[in-house]
Amino acid sequence: MELTYFLTCIIATSVLSFVLTYFLYNPNKLPTQIRDLSNKCGISVIGAIFFGWTLVELASYPNEWPNTFSPFGVFPFLIAALALSLYSIEKGVINRFWIYLLITLISSQFFPEDVSVCQGLLPIELERLCLAIIWALFIHLYTTMDKVESMTLIQTQALCIGFTFLFPIYPNLFPINFAYYPILILAALLGFLFYKKSFPFLQLGKTGSAPLGFLMGFFFILMADKGMWLAFIVMPSYYYFEWIYSFIYRLKNKTVQLPIKYTFYISHVIQNHLNGIGIMSFLMKRMIILALLGILIQDFIIIAAVALVILYLDLITRLNTWGEPKPRLRDVFSDVKQATSILWHSAKDEVSKLKKR
Repeated sequence: MELTYFLTCIIATSVLSFVLTYFLYNPNKLPTQIRDLSNKCGISVIGAIFFGWTLVELASYPNEWPNTFSPFGVFPFLIAALALSLYSIEKGVINRFWIYLLITLISSQFFPEDVSVCQGLLPIELERLCLAIIWALFIHLYTTMDKVESMTLIQTQALCIGFTFLFPIYPNLFPINFAYYPILILAALLGFLFYKKSFPFLQLGKTGSAPLGFLMGFFFILMADKGMWLAFIVMPSYYYFEWIYSFIYRLKNKTVQLPIKYTFYISHVIQNHLNGIGIMSFLMKRMIILALLGILIQDFIIIAAVALVILYLDLITRLNTWGEPKPRLRDVFSDVKQATSILWHSAKDEVSKLKKR
Protein backbone atom coordinates (compact mmCIF):
# COMPACT_ATOMS: atom_id res chain seq x y z
CA MET A 1 0.00 0.00 0.00
CA GLU A 2 1.32 3.44 -0.87
CA LEU A 3 2.17 5.77 2.01
CA THR A 4 0.01 8.57 0.61
CA TYR A 5 -3.03 6.29 0.49
CA PHE A 6 -2.40 5.12 4.04
CA LEU A 7 -2.09 8.67 5.38
CA THR A 8 -5.33 9.54 3.59
CA CYS A 9 -6.92 6.52 5.24
CA ILE A 10 -5.77 7.70 8.70
CA ILE A 11 -7.16 11.19 8.15
CA ALA A 12 -10.44 9.83 6.79
CA THR A 13 -10.85 7.48 9.77
CA SER A 14 -10.19 10.29 12.24
CA VAL A 15 -12.55 12.72 10.51
CA LEU A 16 -15.26 10.07 10.16
CA SER A 17 -15.11 9.35 13.89
CA PHE A 18 -15.55 13.07 14.57
CA VAL A 19 -18.44 13.39 12.11
CA LEU A 20 -20.26 10.28 13.32
CA THR A 21 -19.97 11.46 16.91
CA TYR A 22 -21.38 14.82 15.85
CA PHE A 23 -24.43 13.20 14.27
CA LEU A 24 -24.82 10.72 17.12
CA TYR A 25 -24.73 13.32 19.85
CA ASN A 26 -25.12 17.03 19.13
CA PRO A 27 -26.72 18.75 22.14
CA ASN A 28 -27.20 21.94 20.14
CA LYS A 29 -29.62 20.29 17.70
CA LEU A 30 -31.14 17.22 19.32
CA PRO A 31 -34.56 17.90 20.89
CA THR A 32 -34.93 17.13 24.57
CA GLN A 33 -37.36 14.27 23.96
CA ILE A 34 -34.72 12.17 22.13
CA ARG A 35 -32.98 9.57 24.28
CA ASP A 36 -29.63 10.68 25.71
CA LEU A 37 -26.80 8.96 23.83
CA SER A 38 -23.91 10.61 25.67
CA ASN A 39 -22.74 7.24 27.05
CA LYS A 40 -22.97 5.36 23.75
CA CYS A 41 -20.50 7.23 21.54
CA GLY A 42 -18.49 4.06 20.97
CA ILE A 43 -20.68 3.41 17.91
CA SER A 44 -18.99 6.30 16.11
CA VAL A 45 -15.51 4.99 16.91
CA ILE A 46 -16.30 1.43 15.82
CA GLY A 47 -17.95 2.72 12.65
CA ALA A 48 -14.81 4.69 11.81
CA ILE A 49 -12.60 1.67 12.53
CA PHE A 50 -14.79 -0.47 10.28
CA PHE A 51 -14.35 2.07 7.50
CA GLY A 52 -10.57 2.34 7.96
CA TRP A 53 -9.91 -1.39 8.17
CA THR A 54 -12.05 -1.97 5.09
CA LEU A 55 -10.01 0.55 3.10
CA VAL A 56 -6.79 -1.18 4.13
CA GLU A 57 -8.24 -4.56 3.21
CA LEU A 58 -9.35 -3.39 -0.23
CA ALA A 59 -6.11 -1.53 -0.94
CA SER A 60 -3.81 -4.42 0.01
CA TYR A 61 -2.41 -6.73 -2.61
CA PRO A 62 -3.74 -10.33 -2.63
CA ASN A 63 -0.39 -11.67 -1.42
CA GLU A 64 -0.22 -9.26 1.56
CA TRP A 65 -1.58 -9.53 5.08
CA PRO A 66 -4.49 -9.53 5.90
CA ASN A 67 -5.57 -11.05 2.56
CA THR A 68 -3.22 -13.96 3.23
CA PHE A 69 -4.52 -14.30 6.79
CA SER A 70 -7.66 -16.16 5.77
CA PRO A 71 -10.02 -16.35 2.77
CA PHE A 72 -12.19 -13.71 4.44
CA GLY A 73 -9.41 -11.45 5.70
CA VAL A 74 -10.35 -9.47 8.81
CA PHE A 75 -13.98 -8.93 7.76
CA PRO A 76 -15.49 -11.61 10.06
CA PHE A 77 -13.84 -9.97 13.07
CA LEU A 78 -14.84 -6.48 11.92
CA ILE A 79 -18.47 -7.57 11.59
CA ALA A 80 -18.33 -9.21 15.03
CA ALA A 81 -16.98 -5.98 16.59
CA LEU A 82 -19.70 -3.90 14.94
CA ALA A 83 -22.35 -6.40 16.08
CA LEU A 84 -21.09 -6.13 19.68
CA SER A 85 -21.28 -2.34 19.48
CA LEU A 86 -24.86 -2.34 18.19
CA TYR A 87 -25.95 -5.00 20.69
CA SER A 88 -24.53 -2.93 23.58
CA ILE A 89 -26.83 0.03 22.87
CA GLU A 90 -29.46 -1.45 25.16
CA LYS A 91 -29.08 -3.86 28.05
CA GLY A 92 -30.90 -7.07 27.21
CA VAL A 93 -32.42 -9.75 29.40
CA ILE A 94 -29.54 -12.16 28.71
CA ASN A 95 -26.33 -11.48 30.60
CA ARG A 96 -23.84 -9.78 28.27
CA PHE A 97 -21.14 -12.37 28.96
CA TRP A 98 -23.10 -15.06 27.11
CA ILE A 99 -23.38 -12.78 24.09
CA TYR A 100 -19.63 -12.18 24.25
CA LEU A 101 -19.08 -15.92 24.41
CA LEU A 102 -21.38 -16.53 21.45
CA ILE A 103 -19.54 -13.91 19.36
CA THR A 104 -16.10 -15.27 20.29
CA LEU A 105 -17.17 -18.86 19.61
CA ILE A 106 -18.30 -17.89 16.13
CA SER A 107 -15.27 -15.68 15.49
CA SER A 108 -12.80 -18.35 16.60
CA GLN A 109 -14.01 -20.57 13.77
CA PHE A 110 -12.73 -18.03 11.24
CA PHE A 111 -9.12 -18.34 12.37
CA PRO A 112 -7.05 -20.41 9.94
CA GLU A 113 -6.13 -23.88 11.13
CA ASP A 114 -2.46 -22.92 11.34
CA VAL A 115 -3.27 -20.27 14.00
CA SER A 116 -2.62 -22.10 17.26
CA VAL A 117 -2.37 -20.31 20.60
CA CYS A 118 -1.35 -23.52 22.39
CA GLN A 119 1.18 -24.34 19.69
CA GLY A 120 -0.60 -27.61 18.87
CA LEU A 121 -0.63 -28.97 22.44
CA LEU A 122 -4.44 -29.29 22.45
CA PRO A 123 -6.85 -30.65 19.85
CA ILE A 124 -8.03 -27.83 17.60
CA GLU A 125 -11.68 -28.07 18.75
CA LEU A 126 -10.74 -27.88 22.45
CA GLU A 127 -8.28 -25.07 21.79
CA ARG A 128 -10.91 -23.01 19.98
CA LEU A 129 -13.34 -23.51 22.88
CA CYS A 130 -10.78 -22.44 25.50
CA LEU A 131 -9.79 -19.53 23.29
CA ALA A 132 -13.40 -18.33 23.00
CA ILE A 133 -13.96 -18.50 26.78
CA ILE A 134 -10.78 -16.56 27.62
CA TRP A 135 -11.55 -14.04 24.88
CA ALA A 136 -15.08 -13.51 26.23
CA LEU A 137 -13.75 -13.07 29.78
CA PHE A 138 -11.30 -10.47 28.52
CA ILE A 139 -14.14 -8.54 26.83
CA HIS A 140 -16.14 -8.75 30.06
CA LEU A 141 -13.18 -7.32 31.99
CA TYR A 142 -12.82 -4.53 29.44
CA THR A 143 -16.47 -3.52 29.78
CA THR A 144 -16.32 -3.74 33.59
CA MET A 145 -13.36 -1.34 33.77
CA ASP A 146 -15.25 1.07 31.50
CA LYS A 147 -17.21 2.11 34.60
CA VAL A 148 -14.20 4.27 35.47
CA GLU A 149 -14.31 7.38 33.28
CA SER A 150 -11.80 7.40 30.36
CA MET A 151 -10.33 4.03 31.38
CA THR A 152 -11.24 2.35 28.08
CA LEU A 153 -9.78 5.26 26.13
CA ILE A 154 -6.39 5.28 27.83
CA GLN A 155 -5.98 1.50 27.95
CA THR A 156 -6.88 1.06 24.28
CA GLN A 157 -4.51 3.83 23.24
CA ALA A 158 -1.70 2.32 25.31
CA LEU A 159 -2.21 -1.16 23.86
CA CYS A 160 -2.42 0.11 20.28
CA ILE A 161 0.80 2.07 20.72
CA GLY A 162 2.42 -1.18 21.80
CA PHE A 163 0.96 -3.13 18.87
CA THR A 164 2.42 -0.65 16.35
CA PHE A 165 5.93 -1.59 17.53
CA LEU A 166 5.49 -5.26 16.60
CA PHE A 167 6.56 -4.76 12.99
CA PRO A 168 9.78 -2.77 13.61
CA ILE A 169 10.85 -5.05 16.50
CA TYR A 170 9.78 -8.39 14.97
CA PRO A 171 9.75 -7.82 11.18
CA ASN A 172 10.13 -11.56 10.56
CA LEU A 173 6.91 -12.31 12.47
CA PHE A 174 4.67 -9.38 11.61
CA PRO A 175 4.40 -7.65 8.22
CA ILE A 176 4.21 -3.89 7.97
CA ASN A 177 0.49 -4.09 7.11
CA PHE A 178 -0.11 -5.49 10.59
CA ALA A 179 0.83 -2.10 12.10
CA TYR A 180 -1.81 -0.30 10.04
CA TYR A 181 -4.69 -1.70 12.08
CA PRO A 182 -3.78 -0.40 15.57
CA ILE A 183 -2.81 2.94 13.98
CA LEU A 184 -6.29 3.24 12.49
CA ILE A 185 -7.84 2.48 15.89
CA LEU A 186 -5.73 5.29 17.35
CA ALA A 187 -6.93 7.58 14.55
CA ALA A 188 -10.57 6.78 15.30
CA LEU A 189 -10.05 7.45 19.01
CA LEU A 190 -8.30 10.71 18.15
CA GLY A 191 -11.30 11.86 16.11
CA PHE A 192 -13.60 11.08 19.04
CA LEU A 193 -11.31 12.93 21.47
CA PHE A 194 -11.44 16.05 19.28
CA TYR A 195 -15.21 16.17 19.65
CA LYS A 196 -15.03 15.19 23.33
CA LYS A 197 -12.99 18.33 24.07
CA SER A 198 -16.12 20.41 23.51
CA PHE A 199 -18.33 18.01 25.48
CA PRO A 200 -16.17 16.33 28.18
CA PHE A 201 -19.11 14.31 29.55
CA LEU A 202 -19.32 12.15 26.41
CA GLN A 203 -18.21 8.55 26.95
CA LEU A 204 -17.64 5.50 24.76
CA GLY A 205 -19.81 3.35 27.01
CA LYS A 206 -20.44 -0.34 26.42
CA THR A 207 -20.85 0.32 22.70
CA GLY A 208 -17.14 1.16 22.64
CA SER A 209 -15.61 -0.94 25.41
CA ALA A 210 -17.09 -4.28 24.29
CA PRO A 211 -15.94 -4.16 20.62
CA LEU A 212 -12.60 -2.58 21.55
CA GLY A 213 -12.00 -5.36 24.06
CA PHE A 214 -12.88 -7.82 21.30
CA LEU A 215 -10.35 -6.25 18.89
CA MET A 216 -7.62 -6.09 21.56
CA GLY A 217 -8.19 -9.79 22.18
CA PHE A 218 -7.89 -10.38 18.43
CA PHE A 219 -4.42 -8.80 18.45
CA PHE A 220 -3.37 -10.84 21.48
CA ILE A 221 -4.44 -14.06 19.76
CA LEU A 222 -2.32 -13.24 16.72
CA MET A 223 0.65 -12.54 19.00
CA ALA A 224 0.13 -15.74 20.98
CA ASP A 225 0.15 -17.63 17.69
CA LYS A 226 3.73 -16.37 17.26
CA GLY A 227 4.66 -17.58 20.74
CA MET A 228 4.22 -14.17 22.37
CA TRP A 229 1.69 -15.31 24.97
CA LEU A 230 3.47 -13.40 27.75
CA ALA A 231 2.21 -10.15 26.19
CA PHE A 232 -1.38 -11.07 27.11
CA ILE A 233 -0.31 -11.14 30.77
CA VAL A 234 1.94 -8.07 30.87
CA MET A 235 0.37 -5.53 28.48
CA PRO A 236 -3.14 -5.30 30.06
CA SER A 237 -1.87 -6.23 33.54
CA TYR A 238 -3.25 -3.03 35.08
CA TYR A 239 -6.75 -4.34 34.39
CA TYR A 240 -5.88 -7.57 36.20
CA PHE A 241 -4.50 -5.54 39.12
CA GLU A 242 -7.75 -3.55 39.40
CA TRP A 243 -9.90 -6.67 39.11
CA ILE A 244 -7.97 -8.47 41.88
CA TYR A 245 -8.04 -5.39 44.12
CA SER A 246 -11.78 -4.96 43.56
CA PHE A 247 -12.43 -8.63 44.29
CA ILE A 248 -10.50 -8.48 47.59
CA TYR A 249 -12.17 -5.18 48.51
CA ARG A 250 -15.64 -6.68 48.03
CA LEU A 251 -14.71 -9.69 50.14
CA LYS A 252 -13.57 -7.46 52.99
CA ASN A 253 -16.63 -5.21 52.77
CA LYS A 254 -19.46 -7.69 52.34
CA THR A 255 -21.79 -5.64 54.52
CA VAL A 256 -21.28 -2.48 52.44
CA GLN A 257 -22.90 -2.83 49.03
CA LEU A 258 -21.15 -0.37 46.73
CA PRO A 259 -21.39 0.00 42.94
CA ILE A 260 -18.48 -1.88 41.42
CA LYS A 261 -16.97 1.40 40.19
CA TYR A 262 -16.18 2.40 43.78
CA THR A 263 -14.44 -0.87 44.57
CA PHE A 264 -11.56 -0.11 42.17
CA TYR A 265 -8.28 1.16 43.54
CA ILE A 266 -8.07 4.07 41.10
CA SER A 267 -11.56 5.25 42.11
CA HIS A 268 -10.40 5.61 45.73
CA VAL A 269 -7.32 7.55 44.61
CA ILE A 270 -9.39 9.97 42.52
CA GLN A 271 -11.91 10.44 45.36
CA ASN A 272 -9.13 11.14 47.87
CA HIS A 273 -7.24 13.63 45.73
CA LEU A 274 -9.96 15.07 43.45
CA ASN A 275 -7.61 15.27 40.50
CA GLY A 276 -8.96 12.76 38.00
CA ILE A 277 -7.47 14.37 34.88
CA GLY A 278 -3.91 14.46 36.19
CA ILE A 279 -4.17 10.97 37.70
CA MET A 280 -5.50 9.40 34.50
CA SER A 281 -2.75 11.08 32.46
CA PHE A 282 -0.17 9.65 34.87
CA LEU A 283 -1.81 6.23 34.63
CA MET A 284 -1.75 6.26 30.82
CA LYS A 285 2.02 6.76 30.82
CA ARG A 286 2.42 3.68 33.00
CA MET A 287 0.07 1.70 30.74
CA ILE A 288 2.21 2.59 27.72
CA ILE A 289 5.30 1.37 29.59
CA LEU A 290 3.49 -1.91 30.34
CA ALA A 291 2.44 -2.24 26.69
CA LEU A 292 6.01 -1.80 25.46
CA LEU A 293 7.35 -4.06 28.20
CA GLY A 294 5.01 -6.87 27.12
CA ILE A 295 6.38 -6.67 23.58
CA LEU A 296 10.06 -6.28 24.43
CA ILE A 297 10.23 -9.03 27.08
CA GLN A 298 9.47 -12.45 25.63
CA ASP A 299 10.46 -15.83 27.07
CA PHE A 300 11.92 -14.05 30.12
CA ILE A 301 9.30 -14.75 32.75
CA ILE A 302 11.49 -13.92 35.76
CA ILE A 303 12.63 -10.58 34.30
CA ALA A 304 9.05 -9.70 33.39
CA ALA A 305 7.86 -10.58 36.92
CA VAL A 306 10.55 -8.43 38.57
CA ALA A 307 9.83 -5.54 36.20
CA LEU A 308 6.10 -5.75 36.97
CA VAL A 309 6.72 -5.73 40.73
CA ILE A 310 8.93 -2.64 40.43
CA LEU A 311 6.46 -0.84 38.17
CA TYR A 312 3.49 -1.50 40.42
CA LEU A 313 5.35 -0.60 43.61
CA ASP A 314 6.28 2.71 42.00
CA LEU A 315 2.71 3.16 40.71
CA ILE A 316 1.05 2.54 44.08
CA THR A 317 3.59 4.69 45.93
CA ARG A 318 3.15 7.61 43.55
CA LEU A 319 -0.65 7.42 43.61
CA ASN A 320 -0.82 7.14 47.40
CA THR A 321 1.36 10.24 47.77
CA TRP A 322 -0.39 12.15 44.97
CA GLY A 323 -0.32 15.91 45.51
CA GLU A 324 2.32 15.76 48.24
CA PRO A 325 5.60 17.63 47.62
CA LYS A 326 8.30 15.50 46.05
CA PRO A 327 11.53 15.19 48.06
CA ARG A 328 14.47 16.93 46.42
CA LEU A 329 18.18 16.53 47.13
CA ARG A 330 18.61 20.21 48.03
CA ASP A 331 15.64 19.93 50.40
CA VAL A 332 17.41 17.07 52.19
CA PHE A 333 20.55 19.18 52.64
CA SER A 334 18.42 22.13 53.78
CA ASP A 335 16.65 19.97 56.38
CA VAL A 336 19.98 18.57 57.61
CA LYS A 337 21.38 22.08 57.90
CA GLN A 338 18.33 23.29 59.79
CA ALA A 339 18.38 20.29 62.12
CA THR A 340 22.10 20.78 62.75
CA SER A 341 21.53 24.45 63.54
CA ILE A 342 18.76 23.61 66.00
CA LEU A 343 20.92 21.00 67.73
CA TRP A 344 23.88 23.37 67.87
CA HIS A 345 21.88 26.18 69.45
CA SER A 346 20.28 23.74 71.89
CA ALA A 347 23.70 22.46 72.86
CA LYS A 348 25.00 26.01 73.37
CA ASP A 349 22.06 26.84 75.60
CA GLU A 350 22.66 23.74 77.71
CA VAL A 351 26.35 24.59 78.04
CA SER A 352 25.49 28.14 79.07
CA LYS A 353 23.12 26.88 81.75
CA LEU A 354 25.76 24.52 83.11
CA LYS A 355 28.33 27.33 83.28
CA LYS A 356 25.87 29.53 85.19
CA ARG A 357 25.32 26.75 87.69
